Amino acid sequence: YQRRVRGAGKNSLFEGAIRTPAFVYGPLVDHLKGQESDGTFHVSDWFPTLRSIIQAKTNKTVQIVNEIDGVDQSDMILNNGASVRKEILHQLNLGNQAYRMGDYKIIIGNPGEYDGYKKHLERPEIKIKYDEPEDFLGQIKCTLGLCGTFGDYIIDPTDGAKVRLYNVITDPSETYNLAAKKPELVREMRAKLAKFQEIVMPAQFNGKISAAHHKHSGGIWMPWKDDMEGVEITQKIITKTEL
Repeated sequence: YQRRVRGAGKNSLFEGAIRTPAFVYGPLVDHLKGQESDGTFHVSDWFPTLRSIIQAKTNKTVQIVNEIDGVDQSDMILNNGASVRKEILHQLNLGNQAYRMGDYKIIIGNPGEYDGYKKHLERPEIKIKYDEPEDFLGQIKCTLGLCGTFGDYIIDPTDGAKVRLYNVITDPSETYNLAAKKPELVREMRAKLAKFQEIVMPAQFNGKISAAHHKHSGGIWMPWKDDMEGVEITQKIITKTEL
């Protein structure tokens, strides 16, 4: 799959860096051997999914005190049913943002280090698509192969942000930015990102917390929970209905 999508490594917000294949094996899914699913599944879904399966098999469960991010995907796992997940928040508080809602994914800011397609012998060359320009000079440029570069974004006039919007179902290679054609969807998805921004915990930069520094543990960054004196943490909990 990664041969035909954009992005590479983990330094990108394109599908080649954040979409990951997975497999499930065991006696409960033996009847699904060889079948595939293209539904969305987030790591946070494992807890409610396993909780549901265990409850069905043992009639025992654990109580969920607060709202959780994951959704129960037991039908998807046990019966190859449809995914019940409608959205995935890929990145929010590290300067750039990426959010999937339905078939669409929006990227705000810099998508990452690998902005184009990594070429190798077994990978076809995929070119980014641009709308044909209407002005005469623009048409001449396109004739010369100068329609655009990998900077395939539009600028949101409200705040100057770089915006990319892709239908990752019909265009998994993220070749065609739909942001200019779907401004209402851009506004809706950016509004959801703003709502998430209100409740997200701030990113912790371990370099600022002495106990986490790699010099204390042989070059490995370690958990910092034992050195929290003087570190202020703010938290706000809202229900899913408020989103």
